[in-house]
Amino acid sequence: MVESVIYRRPQLPTELLREVIHHYACSVPSRESSEPRKSYKPMWNDYQPLTLTSRAMRQLALEAWFEVYYAQSPEDLLDVWPEMSLWTRELHCVELGTDTQILPVQWSLRAFRRLRKLRIDLDPRQSNAMLLMRFDHPRSVASNLQELEVHDISWPSPMVMRFISDAFPGLRVLKLSHDLIWCNLCNICRFATFKDHPPEEIVYDNFAGLPQHHAMFLMPLTQLHSVHFTIGYGLGGSTSISKSNNALWTGECDACMDIMYAGEGFQSDWVERKKVLERPPSLKRVHWRFRYKSVDDVTMDLEDEPEGAPAQADEDDEV
Repeated sequence: MVESVIYRRPQLPTELLREVIHHYACSVPSRESSEPRKSYKPMWNDYQPLTLTSRAMRQLALEAWFEVYYAQSPEDLLDVWPEMSLWTRELHCVELGTDTQILPVQWSLRAFRRLRKLRIDLDPRQSNAMLLMRFDHPRSVASNLQELEVHDISWPSPMVMRFISDAFPGLRVLKLSHDLIWCNLCNICRFATFKDHPPEEIVYDNFAGLPQHHAMFLMPLTQLHSVHFTIGYGLGGSTSISKSNNALWTGECDACMDIMYAGEGFQSDWVERKKVLERPPSLKRVHWRFRYKSVDDVTMDLEDEPEGAPAQADEDDEV
């Protein structure tokens, strides 16, 4: 009697297949992440061939694809696959509403138990700062978030920092990208203008860096170790930021710098106050980046007028 021989194709261990998928995912180019209100995930066509090779590869490819979940409305989160609770680490939400209207459906994070990062893209044409309060449910998930990235807050006042610290107490990284800045001298949000282009970035390690009122409201975030600002700016102002950044610029508007820094001793006193400003206990780095933008493309909330009159100072006032 001849025994039949069953040939089985050898299979790689799941752990090794996972490493293969991870290496592949890192090599696939992502779309531009700085472009708001659009997904920056790689194209699905880059992953689809992997799902056709074997059952194990299909599972791992889907897991890698859904590590970032893109949602365009709260309803998109209501009927997600059960596997999202294990697969998704980053949730990218596009919120196009306004906080001047009562919105019936809250963004629920309930399905994403292993979520580590939340990105929120808002509509800068709408009053939207209060909409951040729609993303803190349930608290068991929101309180464990380690990174928050928010684009296009229409009015980035210190109250936004209060919303963030209340809703996401476990944050380690905070990234904010918007057109306006909060000036600690006049206590209003303004569009930054300078006489010359500012440095591409300003980095503060272990001191200063935050606007005073922002620092105060972020104090409850005991694990926060880095804050990243990306702000818009235009030309036509009267002052500039020098490469050495002697004035330790942290969002002061051009009008305040032009008037108040001219006073004898004010600038040096203001700088010294910044050096001893109390910050969140674990904060290591504050990073400012600048992007040039025409004032015509900036939406000014509350009908605020952009600073930077056509008239310029006769002499350079580098700070």
